[in-house]
Order: sequence, then structure tokens, then C-alpha cells
Amino acid sequence: MVHEEHKEAWKNGKHQDQWIATLKTCAFPKMGDRLVSEIEDPLIRDVLAPIWLTKPETARRVRQRIGTVLDWSYARGFRATEAPMRSLSKGLPRQPKKESHFAALPYASVPKFLEKLGERATVGRVALEALILAAARSGEIRGATWSELDLEAALWTIPAQRMKMGRVH
Repeated sequence: MVHEEHKEAWKNGKHQDQWIATLKTCAFPKMGDRLVSEIEDPLIRDVLAPIWLTKPETARRVRQRIGTVLDWSYARGFRATEAPMRSLSKGLPRQPKKESHFAALPYASVPKFLEKLGERATVGRVALEALILAAARSGEIRGATWSELDLEAALWTIPAQRMKMGRVH
């Protein structure tokens, strides 16, 4: 029910699918047959423990999604309390530090990189060059259509429904 109510607010279809898929894979096997009023810290910890260190990003997302389901259930009157998430961090080991982003290419090196990139004749090269020159997100580049391009005006207009902020860019 939570997923059905919230999914329309999520623009990304992949996120809509992943939201419920992670719960089906990780949470439902251990808690799917219980009433939400019966779900407390120890059970949530038991769901998260097997993936907490091996799949930290997935584990954090599952934790957040379980919390959302339980908070929603509280708001709807199916639970007497909000999600008991705060003490979970004490019942699970510290996760490994997240990998940092790749180092940025120094600005002065961009022209030489673009020159070297131009030696290749692939769609990937064109996409990467467009990404660099337009300072766009990779998803915006991958989803670009000819109808968004005005070649005479040298203008690319991305419609609001494809933008993260929901505004024409």
C-alpha cells in the first residue's frame, strides 16, 4: 500500500521498481508475513545484518524503506509507534566508508582530453563529449531525443519531465 501511494510522486520508473524490489528481496522473507505492529528493532536488525557490510548502500536503502513503511503505518493507525530506527545503529557494526567520487579532470586538461577523445569514432565518444560540453547528467545525455535539439539555433532543450527538478532546462 505504501509503495502504491508514493510511487506516482517518484519520477524515475527505475526507482519505483527498485523501491519495492529491495523490500521483496531483503525484508519480506523475514518479516513479510508479520503485522506491521509486530515489527520492532531486533527483527529489522536481523533483516539488515546479512547485507549490512557486504552491500552497505542497499542496506541503508532497505533500512530507510522499512522506516517509511512503519512510519506510514503509524500515520494510518496500524502501529502504536513510529518506526523504531534510531537504536539500530547500535545493533549493527560500523559500515565501511563510502568510496569517494572520481577525481575531476583539471580544467586546463580538458581541451587535450577532448582532442584525444576525438580520435575515437563511437557513439560513446559523442555522448561523453556532449556530456562534458553541456555539463549535463549522464541520464540526460542518454535520454536525449532529436526533438529536443534545435540544430539551427544550436540549442538543446530538455523537457521538465526528464529533469530532476521538474523544470525545462
